[in-house]
Amino acid sequence: MKSVSVLAASILLLLCSSSFERPNVPVHQPIIVTADSLHVRSGPGRSFSITNKLTKNTRLSVSDRQGDWYYVESSDIQGWVFKKFTKTVALRSVQPSMQVAQRQPVYTLSKSLRHLKGKTIIIDAGHGGKDKGAIGTQGTYEKDLTLRTALILQNKLQKEGAHVILTRTHDEYLLLSQRTLQSTKADAFISIHYNSTNSSQLTGLMTYYYHQHQDSPLTHSIHQSLINHAKLKDKGERFGNYYVLRENTRPSTLIELGFLSNEREETYINSISYQQMITSAIAEGLNHYFQSKEKTQTHL
Repeated sequence: MKSVSVLAASILLLLCSSSFERPNVPVHQPIIVTADSLHVRSGPGRSFSITNKLTKNTRLSVSDRQGDWYYVESSDIQGWVFKKFTKTVALRSVQPSMQVAQRQPVYTLSKSLRHLKGKTIIIDAGHGGKDKGAIGTQGTYEKDLTLRTALILQNKLQKEGAHVILTRTHDEYLLLSQRTLQSTKADAFISIHYNSTNSSQLTGLMTYYYHQHQDSPLTHSIHQSLINHAKLKDKGERFGNYYVLRENTRPSTLIELGFLSNEREETYINSISYQQMITSAIAEGLNHYFQSKEKTQTHL
């Protein structure tokens, strides 16, 4: 009995240490406001700024969930609301024209990515479990945001016919060697991270490679796609002596998708629009990489 109690306590501690909770409501689930007045915030927490105010019986669509907060959308409102003051509405009770709008993705791929079909891609959500990674100025855990990005990216790549493997699918701690173990037969390995520094002024995204010939083409394709889509400062492609790159035998890259230490950027990269946009950019960068590689092999 004692061991069971210890195990239960450990599980409870693990759950409480995470600021991220995978959605248990369908994407674009309609909800209705039950409070007389409900604040819309720029991020999932009371420390984020108020961007709008909703009145009772306002109908919205849930696009994402983080802990006790919903990311909601309507024709003229987007932001985070506290779920306690809402209730879900059966989709069948919504008019057909509204159902289409509520099911529509926020950011779609700009073109067919046929070169992803059949490719095996490893997505590594950085940190996890006891390793929180960076902690944002407003309380965002890097480990939660990397997993959120990885899950959205996985869905997009699979829709294009890719075989996707996640190094972790929930909040768990992994050794660095466990992260690279599955990549022996992969066509590409992507490690997802978010940045932090002592200076709250630094912003932007950057990408890393280790092996010049093996990794640089993949890093370059993804980096260029990120810069073309994201409204973040370009901090360049860099050599990075990271284990998941150094000890990897397959083309690999590590990407830093913004600074959690900058309050404004933390708010932006937490938004569903940024998450949708950045994952589409990664997918398009991967497609360009495989397309270029196929052209090179054709001319050999």
